[in-house]
Amino acid sequence: MALHYLPLLLAFAVLYLLNLSLEFFDESRHYVLGWGCFAILVLMFKFNLFKRPPWRFVFIILSAFLALRYFVWRTTVSLVYTGLWDFIAMTALYLAEVYSMIIHLLGMFVNLWPMRNRPALLPTDTALYPTIDVLIPTYNEFHELVRVTAIAATQMDYPRDKIRIYICDDGGTVSKRRDPVTGAEAWERHYRLRRLAQDLGIHYLTRESNRSAKAGNINHALNHTSGDLVVVFDCDHVPTRDFLSRTVEYFIADPKLFLVQTPHFFVNPSPVEANVSATGNPSAESDLFYREIHRSLDFWNASYFCGSAAVLRRTHIMQAGGLCGSTITEDAETALKLHSAGYNSTYMDMPMVCGLAPDNYDSYVLQRTRWAQGMTQLLVTQNPLTMPGLTPQQRLCYFNSCFFWLFGFARIMFYVAPALFLLFGLKIYHVSLGQILAIALPYVLSTFFIMDYFYGRTRQPLFSEIYESIQAVFLLPAVISVLLNPARPSFKVTPKGQTQEAEALNARAMIFLCIIIICLLSLAAAVLRWIDFPAQRDTILVTGVWCFYNMFLALTALGAFWERRQIRNSYRIHVQERVRLFFPRLKLEIEGMTTDIALFGIGFAVHLPHPPHDKERLFITVPLPDGTEYTFHAQVQRIHREGGKYACGVRFLLNEESYPQAVAFVYGNSARWLKIWTQKANSPGTLRMLRKFFTLGLKGAMVSGTLLGRNICAVTKLGYRMATSSWKTRAEAAL
Repeated sequence: MALHYLPLLLAFAVLYLLNLSLEFFDESRHYVLGWGCFAILVLMFKFNLFKRPPWRFVFIILSAFLALRYFVWRTTVSLVYTGLWDFIAMTALYLAEVYSMIIHLLGMFVNLWPMRNRPALLPTDTALYPTIDVLIPTYNEFHELVRVTAIAATQMDYPRDKIRIYICDDGGTVSKRRDPVTGAEAWERHYRLRRLAQDLGIHYLTRESNRSAKAGNINHALNHTSGDLVVVFDCDHVPTRDFLSRTVEYFIADPKLFLVQTPHFFVNPSPVEANVSATGNPSAESDLFYREIHRSLDFWNASYFCGSAAVLRRTHIMQAGGLCGSTITEDAETALKLHSAGYNSTYMDMPMVCGLAPDNYDSYVLQRTRWAQGMTQLLVTQNPLTMPGLTPQQRLCYFNSCFFWLFGFARIMFYVAPALFLLFGLKIYHVSLGQILAIALPYVLSTFFIMDYFYGRTRQPLFSEIYESIQAVFLLPAVISVLLNPARPSFKVTPKGQTQEAEALNARAMIFLCIIIICLLSLAAAVLRWIDFPAQRDTILVTGVWCFYNMFLALTALGAFWERRQIRNSYRIHVQERVRLFFPRLKLEIEGMTTDIALFGIGFAVHLPHPPHDKERLFITVPLPDGTEYTFHAQVQRIHREGGKYACGVRFLLNEESYPQAVAFVYGNSARWLKIWTQKANSPGTLRMLRKFFTLGLKGAMVSGTLLGRNICAVTKLGYRMATSSWKTRAEAAL
């Protein structure tokens, strides 16, 4: 427990350095101090020794010192009243910087000492195993998604007499079946899912109405089940066979444990990832959260429930009244309540659930909006800083998780701030170029290094800027609506398994085209001001560079909105694994190597004396981790020559018996997900991916500009025709 007092010692060290810098260093020596500290950071960054405690704390102390030195200078020196409008804009920018500083310092605190919990093994005596209820809540998702998850749940390694599986159907409730509008669809869904449950030997649950959305659905199931532990899988989250064998032991070891959370691993790329798939594979936000941040939260006993891929202890959940439903992020709210009651949680950073990320930007924004509104609700209605029962460390961790979602205000303010000066002459940042170079620039550069220091394994520098830029303009109005009316948001399910027929620029990208235009106008104004106001050249240079950086971000964000074609509901997973192939026509059995796998087929490369025929049938034998093998009947769908090999794509010819085997083959192996998860951490290079984004941004800008120009021409022609027609009418009337 002594480690938990470490932040106080670190804070004292930072404040001591800060006091020395303010008392004994004049402005000229701040150049040496700022750039000297930054140089030390760069040197430490190059050595892995400084990424592990206790040397890790030296890096954090220097980073915090540079941040606080800038903040004290910014507060005491640069805030000058020069007029009402100047003051309003200056205050807004300052508050945005205050927010950023708080998040920056909280991020350093949270990431002080990341934990790494290894999988625990169950005891050999099965009589000690707790009973388990597996809940699969569903609302309006495709039947096939529910079917795959339910089948995978039946294949988990656990004694059959100790586990019960439930499909919790909120799309076939009694009220929906009685509704004249939704009745037919609800009845069909009800019958199909109930029949699915019967076929699989599991249970089907529904309820009277959809009250309290997902939280109400799970609470209804809790009242109709009795297992010691409760496992929750979203209906698109498919578990591996070893999920229970690697998580349940934690509950046997710790009676006060209420939660074991595991990562949400996604088989398909997010819209942002998809845009750079040709040149690299940047880790998504979920990877940053589950690979880095959640491990750090676990050190402070602040790992929280993420709605799925988790195991919960029934007694503790029921003592809290079931899942909380006063916010639309019922998972985090429930964890907050149980942590405040003195219970523990843990996080195991091994991917054992495979889900679907949002397919397009509309779904992506909908999902992020729900998270932002729910965490803001939590901040407003159940402020972690004042909730009794939490440790100081838990308060800061939960506050950071909630407060983060206000980033829309800061991000938009940073976008408009330089334009306010260059276009309107508002004086909002009263500093000289020398002060920028001595104090501000070392701090700004250090923020990129601390980001790479904490998250470089998962998130390349500048990508957080892009992700936040993409979301900010859409999340800010949603967050403001919660601040004005915390009870307003309602739970909305994120659509999954959607398709995209053709490449296109999402309509939401138009706002970034407007930002680019504003930046171009601001840069033009900067040139004019440079000529007309020589005394302001320091400020013009700073705001001009700032504006150019904003335009770069807007262009890359615009490129991220380029939606790629996606015509499959079932995503292919790119893996290389050995399989045995038997071609009856050739009477040949040979070994091949997969290039990708999916539920309904695989791609493979193989050396053959003769090319396979189109639609030719073959048998494919695949190994499973436990040593068993499955053989699938398949049909060739595509063939082409690659070097000395034939690259083939085949479709499985599945029936009722072989379909569950295909589910086990594709989704049952956690070692495969771990390998892919690890490969994603090997960055292909930030510059390559930024260049890809920037190129797509230019393409999007040209497409948007062309469409805008066409619309302007069309409106102009229409106006001209209407005006001409009006003049003719008036002339004829005059005659």
